[in-house]
Formats: sequence, structure tokens, C-alpha cells
Amino acid sequence: MIKLNPFLRRVFKTYGEPAPKEYNMPLFVTGCMRSGTTLLVDKLSTHPQLLKIGVELNDVWTKIGGASIKGHCDYKNATDASGYYTYQMTNYFSDFIHESKTLKRHLMRANSRLNYKTGRVFYDWPNIIPVNKSPHLMNKIGYVRSLFPQSKFIIIIRDIYGHSASMKHHFLKLHRTKSLLYYVPNEKHACWSNTSNKNTITGVKYYPENFELIPEMWFKLNILALETVKTLAEEQVLIVSYENLVNDQENTIKRIFQFLKLDEKHEHHIEKIAKSKVNIINATTKGEPLEKWKKQLTTEEKESVKRTISKNKEYYKIISEAISI
Repeated sequence: MIKLNPFLRRVFKTYGEPAPKEYNMPLFVTGCMRSGTTLLVDKLSTHPQLLKIGVELNDVWTKIGGASIKGHCDYKNATDASGYYTYQMTNYFSDFIHESKTLKRHLMRANSRLNYKTGRVFYDWPNIIPVNKSPHLMNKIGYVRSLFPQSKFIIIIRDIYGHSASMKHHFLKLHRTKSLLYYVPNEKHACWSNTSNKNTITGVKYYPENFELIPEMWFKLNILALETVKTLAEEQVLIVSYENLVNDQENTIKRIFQFLKLDEKHEHHIEKIAKSKVNIINATTKGEPLEKWKKQLTTEEKESVKRTISKNKEYYKIISEAISI
């Protein structure tokens, strides 16, 4: 076997070992369902370094990530994590990024950009950061952090009344079209799960029937997330208010990019992204996103939310303080 001299090896790139490269850790965006995770990630993914990986990866986390999300949403913490699942998810992110460089994916992104004004066509591939957003990671933050210890998390929290109204509409629509019932399993820190067979959920409350489950889960998931992120370094987690994102997109987006500390060469993109207003296209109903709950919730449902707040005054204070920083 003929061995080329060092100069020719550099020219033809025939080194036995590729040069080592340090890759960016994933960014995880989560929050209760109907809290603006899609709005936020669609905005962030217009940055050259932030590539949205799939939609929510519910199937992926369930099949290869060791964390059931599809149908039955399990609670997972650091003790459930293993190198095996880190390997599986890392490879999935890597494969997605590799496929995203193809002509087909460029054309798909061009179509999304043209028709929906989301994402971008071209990215800074050497410095790319995979972004996974999923509301079903709210009860798995400790688990995900153990798989990717250096990753960052953004948690978005929506006002309990607006959240409850949007969840109500979302659940009713899926119940009407797919006969789905939404329930919370009798398991530690379980999240919303669903089934079309009522006989499989005896002994637990479900919706539609028990509206109070919705505001109760708002407290349960937000408090669980806030308690979990106390174990993360300050520079790893950012809490964002949905209301601030809607009312003051420019300053909220600038604050998020400051937290992310992206490559300085893209600073001009940040200014442009922050100043460009995104139309709030609600996936469930039309209307002003911060006020329409007043018409969507019945008097009885509003009272139910009010009672839930009254029963959780201390937790309500903790959540309110978290999003006011």
C-alpha cells in the first residue's frame, strides 16, 4: 500500500482519521400544551444556527428515546437515563441534520418559508444546533438533561385562563374527530395521556367530562418543571412568558437570543428576527390570543379555574414569579 506524503494527504483529504470537531448540544423547548411552543420555535428557527428537528418527535422519543410520549406519556427522571438512549437520540439528530442538507429538504423549507413564513432555507451547517420542541418533555426535563448534560432548555408558560380555554377547544376537537379521551394516569408525575377506549381508564378522571383536570394539570406540570430546573445551571434554562412573547416579541426574542449565546457573525440576523413580527395564527380558534378565553370559557369553567388557583396559592405565586423575571 502506497502512503502519500503529508502534503498530498492534505490535498486529497486521505487522513486515516477525520479531524475531531466539537458539536453543539441540542436546544429543548417545552411548556404545557397550547402554551406557544410552536410559535416560539417557528420564530427561533429563522436563525441560521437553529434547525427545528421534526415536529415534536413523539414517535421518536417513544420508540428509541426511552421515554413514552405517544398515547401514554410517562414521567422520566435522571435515574431512567442511559448512554444507550443518548446514543440513539444523538444519531437521530445527526441523521436529521444530514438529510436536511439535501435538495429535497431545501425545497421543502423553501415552500414553508414562502407559504407560512416559518424557518429558513439555508443554515449555517458547521455551527448548527438541533432544536426539539415538545410539550411532552415537561415531565421529562431531568431525564433529557441526563442524556444531554450540556444542553439548554427554554420553558414557555401561558396564563392559566388562556391555556385552559385553548386546551378545552383542542381536546373537544380531537374527541369529536377521533373519539379521544384525555386522562392523567395514576402514576407519579404522569402527563396527559389519551385513549379512544373508555373501558381502559376506569378509576381515573378524564376530559371531556372533568374540566377541572385542565387547570389542575397546568399547576402540576409547571411546578414539576420549575422544581426540576432548579438542578440545572442558571445558564442552561430560561423561562419565557407566552403573554410577553405575544405583547413584546422584539424584546422577548432578544432576551432569548442573549441566553442562547449564538455565533456573533449572525448578530445582524438576530436584530432582524426580533423586529419582524410573527402573526399569531392559533391552531385551534380565531381571535385575539390573550383575551378570547373570556368568551370561550363558560361561567362555571371560569369559576373552576378560580377555585383551582385558590387551592394552589403558593404554587401560583411561584409560577407568576418565575415568568416575571
